[in-house]
Amino acid sequence: MVAGGGAIALQSFSEAEEEEGLLPQPTTASSAIRVRPITAGPLVFLLPLLGFGVVVLALSGLFVSPTTLFSAAEGKKAVVAQEREPGVQQRVVEWSPEDQALRSYRWEAPAVHESLQRHLDQLTAAENRTRSWLLETRTTSTSGVGIGLGSTDPPEAIRPGAAMAVSGAFPEKGEGPGEFEGGARSKYYELVQEWQTGRPVDSCEKGSWESEYTTLHAEMMNGTLPPSLIEYTCAKEKCGGLADRLLGTASTFLYAILTRRAFSISWTQPVPFDLIFDSPHIDWSQAYPNTTTPPNPIYSDTQTLGDRLDVDAMNWSSKKVDDFFEKGVSAFKQAWVRLSLNRGTVLRSFSYPSIRPQLDQLGLTATTAYSCLLPYLIRPKKSALEFINQYTSFFALPSVFVVGVQIRTGDFSLRLDTFDSNQTVSRYSSFFTCAEAVSRTYAHPSQKIIYYLLSDSHALKEEALRMFPERVVVSGLSQSHPEIEKAESGWGWEGVKGAADGMMGSVVEMWTFAATDFQILTARSGFGKIPTWIRGRPGTTIQIFNPYLEVAYTKSLKTLPPEVDCTSDETLKSFTEMAQGWSLG
Repeated sequence: MVAGGGAIALQSFSEAEEEEGLLPQPTTASSAIRVRPITAGPLVFLLPLLGFGVVVLALSGLFVSPTTLFSAAEGKKAVVAQEREPGVQQRVVEWSPEDQALRSYRWEAPAVHESLQRHLDQLTAAENRTRSWLLETRTTSTSGVGIGLGSTDPPEAIRPGAAMAVSGAFPEKGEGPGEFEGGARSKYYELVQEWQTGRPVDSCEKGSWESEYTTLHAEMMNGTLPPSLIEYTCAKEKCGGLADRLLGTASTFLYAILTRRAFSISWTQPVPFDLIFDSPHIDWSQAYPNTTTPPNPIYSDTQTLGDRLDVDAMNWSSKKVDDFFEKGVSAFKQAWVRLSLNRGTVLRSFSYPSIRPQLDQLGLTATTAYSCLLPYLIRPKKSALEFINQYTSFFALPSVFVVGVQIRTGDFSLRLDTFDSNQTVSRYSSFFTCAEAVSRTYAHPSQKIIYYLLSDSHALKEEALRMFPERVVVSGLSQSHPEIEKAESGWGWEGVKGAADGMMGSVVEMWTFAATDFQILTARSGFGKIPTWIRGRPGTTIQIFNPYLEVAYTKSLKTLPPEVDCTSDETLKSFTEMAQGWSLG
């Protein structure tokens, strides 16, 4: 929130910038300014504020505090890690031999795929400098801390990674993002703000609920407050893929906040959740078997253990999900509620009359809910972040426009080579035609166009790389559905690393996809929705129906959905619309 009073006037900009539609109308306010969100996503512009130099203000519907920005008069300093908050202390745990073996797991990131390296080799000196700065800072500034099975020995306090900030209103040539040299000004100004604040620009407006819930959770887990728990569980049943699980996780966590319950996550399929993700704020790690000392006293309390309710909400219909979350969750009186869920209800909750006022009070909106909840709750492991940042540091360059293209072809692509060989660019030409139309419509003429392609079909990706060698970029990670494969067949320790690697690959691709400028998603698929919602920028997403994904469903339709016009704003999907379909939201 911008403090102080009086009118604030925009600095003058060039006619070219005005023609690009980058400038808002001047705004006045007595104590705060809220800038209208724009379709193109968060944009930043400069305001002279009360004589204290220049302030960069995000055009994403967010309030921006001048205390987190820096005056030009302060001069130039080196990038430094800012002082971190104390964090939540973790307990020392006596791990069983089986759990000690699990704790030894580490994901080993491969080299980036040649499709990315080709573009990296063509970067200018200025682009390389900007990318190097992002690589040096983002892994720290976006990280969390290992908890549970993923904790260090001894365990660290749980807190976000340090902000990597620089004092100085604008970077000079040769440092950080440097001077603007073309491309999208909006992306350049986001880098300037990251240079000043030490963290990437996101869509979430931090609310007071975050620190309040962190305190409540810690005090409840250490026994200071009476126990009131809600646990997201994925045990021996099929919980779906990563997207379905994160939908259920985020939805359960939202209601943990609303009902003031301490939240935890128990995944055992294919591997424990705390081997895959870190936490920046709370210890949501699972309660462990009797062979390991429970990390929190609350799990040893016999009264709490005896007052537990299990709710199986797997594969519920949308009506049943809506009825349950609007009326049922808050009615539970048990000390411990364990919920199995593979549906999303975060965005749908904004339509519940009894819940909407509480969401408004928290400061959550339908466009920012996921971008607030999931980054508060989880962060990819540092080894995963390092690989993610190899891609996103390139995607962030103002000279690049990245279209995320997610083409779901089905699980048979992962299992049968004969099926996968039929997945061709020609069959999915509508996705690539749309990507070209989107680039022509929304990219700045000077930007390099990139298609970041996600698909479960290896054959499709290989052909796309051959047909669009200057545009298509892939992660190069092998595809699998380890969470489903283990539930079907089961395995011992010898399969854990393979399962964990497969899950890590999905996490890496999902978080990388969240850094794209525009998203083209497969309708009736959840994987692309999660990163789109984490990104939290409406008006940049199109869904395309894939008639080959579910043949029986396609045959049941009287008429197929019409072809989409990817140059029309009417084709853009709102977050709320996306939450009505597959696995909800």
